[in-house]
Formats: sequence, C-alpha cells, structure tokens
Amino acid sequence: MNVGDVVFLNSNPEISMTVEYVLNKNANGVQEKMLSHQMRIGGFTDGDVYCTWFDGKELKNACFKAKMLTKK
Repeated sequence: MNVGDVVFLNSNPEISMTVEYVLNKNANGVQEKMLSHQMRIGGFTDGDVYCTWFDGKELKNACFKAKMLTKK
C-alpha cells in the first residue's frame, strides 16, 4: 500500500479510507518520525498503515495492520 491509496477494512467494505502514512516507508519529516514512534509503541510493524476517513461529517483516523485492509 502507498500513501493516497483508497482502502477498506476487510470486516467493513462500506467505509472507504485514505492511506496517510505507511510505517517505515515514508518517514521523512518530524511528524512522520513521531507517528512512526507512536505506531511502534502501539505494536505496529513495517508496512502497517495510518488511515483517515469520514464518519458522516466527522473526520476519523486510526492505525491498522496491513493484513486487515484491502486496496480498492
């Protein structure tokens, strides 16, 4: 998966999410390095992703194991 890809959770294909960050793939800036650190503390490994999506009008975001997602 790459930044900008549209994905969905295997358990809920109705909600489309956008990949914002792939762990250890594009950690160039300070924010990406901080996010990498937080994801690793949370048990995530290289290739896992941080996604954003809308729930109605509310913007949501979360980290997911790559195997939980399918690219649209």
